[in-house]
Amino acid sequence: MPESLQLDEIREEIVARHQIVDWPSVFPWWPKPAHVKILFYADGSIQFDGGGFLGLKQVIATLTANHYPWVKFEVTTVHRGTDPTADYQDRDLAAALRLDDFDELWIYGINAGPALTPSELKAAKAFMDTHKGGVLITGDHADLGMAFSNLPRAGKMRQLPAPPASPPVWNSTLRSGANPLYEFEDQSDLTPQPLSLTWHWAGPLWRAPHQVLCSPLGPIDIFPDHQHEGEALAPPAAPASEWPGGVSAEVIARGTIKDPSSNTVGRQIGVLSAYQGHPQNVGRILADSTWHHHFDINLRGIPGDLSRSGFVQPGTGIWLPAAKRIEHFFVNAAIWLAPPAKQAEMRAAAWWPILQSDAVLESLEVSSPLILGRLAYDALGRYAPKCAVFQWIWDLVPIAVQKQFMKLVDEGDPPPLFEYVAGVATRQLIERFGPTRERFTPEAPAHEEVTSALAGAGERALAELITAIDRQRESLHSMSDEGTYKKK
Repeated sequence: MPESLQLDEIREEIVARHQIVDWPSVFPWWPKPAHVKILFYADGSIQFDGGGFLGLKQVIATLTANHYPWVKFEVTTVHRGTDPTADYQDRDLAAALRLDDFDELWIYGINAGPALTPSELKAAKAFMDTHKGGVLITGDHADLGMAFSNLPRAGKMRQLPAPPASPPVWNSTLRSGANPLYEFEDQSDLTPQPLSLTWHWAGPLWRAPHQVLCSPLGPIDIFPDHQHEGEALAPPAAPASEWPGGVSAEVIARGTIKDPSSNTVGRQIGVLSAYQGHPQNVGRILADSTWHHHFDINLRGIPGDLSRSGFVQPGTGIWLPAAKRIEHFFVNAAIWLAPPAKQAEMRAAAWWPILQSDAVLESLEVSSPLILGRLAYDALGRYAPKCAVFQWIWDLVPIAVQKQFMKLVDEGDPPPLFEYVAGVATRQLIERFGPTRERFTPEAPAHEEVTSALAGAGERALAELITAIDRQRESLHSMSDEGTYKKK
């Protein structure tokens, strides 16, 4: 196993491991992917390549491996201080955000201070509220990362100060690996920590974890472990000026303390929390209890130490199969954090091509939106994570309708509104772009055209579902009346 692979070498590993194809060559007629720009921002002793934590090459390589044909991520690395491995150094947050029209901000903070300046806060607020940019914020134990604690909403989604880096009150999520002991270096072995996930209604899936914790391999219920994590929180949604609509964050994954050096063995801690800002017209946020879930020292281990090789199997260089789910987390996070405009682009780039799929082409005369919706959902799920597909479709439903519908979900037997939305939306695309069994449509429309064609699908689907339910009710009454007549 090489001591330290370069970014391109790691990316080649990932492409081979996930069997990622050259999408433009395989599907030259597909729309251009949505282009999502991510700013990786760090301070203090954190380096993007090397340093005490060995860098973030695994995460960056994962994001830029082009897992899907409908999105392309571009990562720019900026350091608040000095890091010769960064694309840009010595830039405060305001200056960093001015470098490009970024869609997401991933923060890797280790400094306890100084806090963000008024000019940095102004730039961050514009990014999060006006542009609706997504934020991933991390830190670690005690006051590590506190320099970003005054960032609106995001700064409150991590406990600050967090528990210390020493027993017995630390947040140790370590699992012993090389031997029965719980040693600091076990964070770098191939034994992950298990996660307890929060589950929600997800349309045809019925129950699923949060979108960032879904994968083609199943729920992402493992993460790297670490001896002294911070803690992700769901703080009270106050004041209203900071939390629009009084909507709070939610803890979506928890780790469990097992290390016997802790005096809270068995306690669960928040590992990830999420803020769904889009219905409130602001950006989404993810808060991670520690950046050790992202660093190469945890993912790829300690170079030369075969017992602490991260998720790379010693002697073979083969990535641990179960840990592929962790790579899916990074990609899912980048998908979910993208602003609404980019979500619409991703949805458009993924949805139009399924009009050429066998399942849809063979069902062009299907009048039932329920059946067409199921076919469309399945076709979309072949080239996109199904939890992302669910969110794209559900986003077509007006917020007020979503809130009322969730009451029916809570009652346990909701009508198939989701399937109707998928079916009506697909029918609208067919009506606009007109694919037929005889005619193949190789020229992809612009994202804006597809988004325009999807407009109103949620409202129309609800109206058609109500009509269908009324017809069913009449039929049932008729059957009941006939049964009563025969009984007499």
